[in-house]
Amino acid sequence: MLMYENITFMLRLRHIREGKGVSLRALAKASGVAVATLTRLEAGGFDPRLSTLQRLAKALRVTVAELIGETQTRSGGHHGRESSSAKG
Repeated sequence: MLMYENITFMLRLRHIREGKGVSLRALAKASGVAVATLTRLEAGGFDPRLSTLQRLAKALRVTVAELIGETQTRSGGHHGRESSSAKG
């Protein structure tokens, strides 16, 4: 992950967690990811492994794509990183 993507991920993780009313301690218990690790992730301390992303997504009831910003909006538009292909 590039630096700006790491910042975006940490903000997205915190936003999703807080938006669902889930504390760090509750997320740690539900996901099996240590509170210290969650704190570091939300501070942008390191890039998570895929297995960690999967556990967090499952505990938060979102997709991994939503956690990393690779989602499409309901209207069909792309939300997150831009696609490299152009529609014409």
